[in-house]
Amino acid sequence: MNISCLVIDDVKLNREAMLDLIGSVEFLTQVGNCESALEAVNVMKELEPEVVFLDIEMPGMTGLEFIKTLQNPPLIVMTTSHKEYASEGFDLNVFDYLVKPITRERFTKCANKIYDHFKKRKGQPPIDQIFVKSNNKYVRVKLNEILYVEAMRDFVIVYTDKAKLITLMNLKEFTAQLPDDKFMRIHRSYVIPVNRVEAIEGNVVKILNHEIPIGESYRSKVMSQLLGRDD
Repeated sequence: MNISCLVIDDVKLNREAMLDLIGSVEFLTQVGNCESALEAVNVMKELEPEVVFLDIEMPGMTGLEFIKTLQNPPLIVMTTSHKEYASEGFDLNVFDYLVKPITRERFTKCANKIYDHFKKRKGQPPIDQIFVKSNNKYVRVKLNEILYVEAMRDFVIVYTDKAKLITLMNLKEFTAQLPDDKFMRIHRSYVIPVNRVEAIEGNVVKILNHEIPIGESYRSKVMSQLLGRDD
């Protein structure tokens, strides 16, 4: 597998460091680099990269503004010195969030996630909906409408933008239906969609007006995946 990458960063040293990291991974190939988001607008159309390593704070157009201009965005990995942008980034469905200075160990973890993502995507069609059996009928649920999933004894409760569905199934069985690059378990009783997270406050993840607890044994994984760091 060969995955094409584009680097966008206004600081030359940062671009060079990222290109070096990409070059150290055999399945990643850099197809170009840009010093501004404005420059990248045209380059994207020409090169069609599968992954973009994108800085946030850049003159002219920020990385977040750039993402909003993309109709069919590739995999976006944000690179920044500012951790506070993580929530807004994941609202825009970014794949990963790397905090500068980026260590080789952290980049390798990101690269492996990228590899797993494309391996799964190329091996099977993308899943954007599932059917949930509730009240003796099967209800179609779009994955982007799920707020969170809660386990309660032998049942699973699926909270969506439209309804609350109760199904006879354990959490492990239900989670097996979900793409693991879009959903994560944050507690022995809760699973959340990564791109719906609005904030993390203490030991709580906030999604709309819901507060979902983070289990102590899951905290390190949650902080690593959402914020790109251990805590």
